[in-house]
Amino acid sequence: MTILIVTVGILCTGLNQAWATSDAEERLKDAQNSLARAQDELAHSTQALADATRDYQAATAQLPAAEAGLATAQQTLAVAEQELEVARGEVVAARAADQAAAERLAEAEQKVADQLVKIDEVSGRIDDKRASISQVAVQAYTRGAGGDLATIASMMQASSLDEMAARAAASRSVINAESSIMDDLKDDRAALSNERVVLEELEAEAEVLRQQAAEKLALTEERERAAEAARSAAQAASDAAAAAKAQVDHLIAAQGTAMAAADAAKDEDAAQAAAWETERDQIAAEIAEIERRQREEAEREEAEQEQAEQDQAEQDQEDSDDDSGSGGGGDGESSSGLQFPTANPYVTSPYGMRTHPITGVYKLHDGTDFRAYCGTPIRAVASGTVEWAYYRGAYGNQVAVSHSGMVSTYSHLSRFAVSSGERVSQGEVIGYSGTTGSSTACHLHFMLYVHGERVNPMSYLG
Repeated sequence: MTILIVTVGILCTGLNQAWATSDAEERLKDAQNSLARAQDELAHSTQALADATRDYQAATAQLPAAEAGLATAQQTLAVAEQELEVARGEVVAARAADQAAAERLAEAEQKVADQLVKIDEVSGRIDDKRASISQVAVQAYTRGAGGDLATIASMMQASSLDEMAARAAASRSVINAESSIMDDLKDDRAALSNERVVLEELEAEAEVLRQQAAEKLALTEERERAAEAARSAAQAASDAAAAAKAQVDHLIAAQGTAMAAADAAKDEDAAQAAAWETERDQIAAEIAEIERRQREEAEREEAEQEQAEQDQAEQDQEDSDDDSGSGGGGDGESSSGLQFPTANPYVTSPYGMRTHPITGVYKLHDGTDFRAYCGTPIRAVASGTVEWAYYRGAYGNQVAVSHSGMVSTYSHLSRFAVSSGERVSQGEVIGYSGTTGSSTACHLHFMLYVHGERVNPMSYLG
């Protein structure tokens, strides 16, 4: 079998250390600009390697955005956690202020309560004095207008000076007691008025503190709501960061899986390459045999022609004036030589040496790949004889047509339109494109041998 190493222009750097060179990265960067061609160039890799390459490409392409998303999510989380910490600090401060305000309010309300007790005490004394004053008034009323004269008459009726002095002292004591009661009542009323003023001041202060406490409580509630919002934001940021981290981990794992699959697939490609080498050597030997046979046939025909010409010359010696010639038709080939094997030729992978970007092997791509969607008619590039039309291992269904000094081959066909030994004309349909053999996409692999040597087909087609 013949090995066909086609450059796979697709993202695959990093599958091993050898691919991480700047040259490989440059090739891959260029390949990104020609994705359609890159997909066509997968045609001669195993399906496993093509799949692993695409998986690695997908993971690698998504990884930078995922890592950027993770960095953004982590930064958002850090900011959210800082905001949450600030909010928590503000809640602690607000609660402390709220507690202090509540304590001041409680103290002020206690002072109001204490002041009310004082007012009750003063009011009680006043009530007691009022009772005493009532008794004084009753006594004064009882004495009437002549009360003082009665007192004097009582003193005059004393039997001695000592009794008179005692009666006078008793009378003064009563008068002094009444006067004291009146003075105390006046003082208690003044005290009651003062205590009420103090009560008003204490109540006013308590009201101010009550309003301040309400404001601080509202501020505390606002801080707590802000802290809850910050906590929710931090949780959302944490969830986003975790999701972003999971995506990055998934893509890294996908890369690793693809790399492992690619390593395994490279071994399969190496085995395929060895099989293709064997097949190509076999085809080359068969074409060399065709070339030998054609050369012998040409030599025989040339000898027969020379003999015929010699016989004709001897026959024509008698009449030297008889100048006759003979001519024949050609094969009907186009004057420009070989024509393209597809109606709308588009090269997806040219002939030549290149390094396979996955396997790293420097090999010859021994033909030209043309884009040919499944079932596309494939035509003979020139008139000739079909040497074979059967399955050729890695090349799949292959037709070989011998021309004058040339042999053209058409590989990976889905089905044949000619048979071995059949004579075909230039442009005649010989088969239909496919993906048989070692191929991952429908295309035509066209090879050309000139005098038994493999050549670049594009130097002869046109």
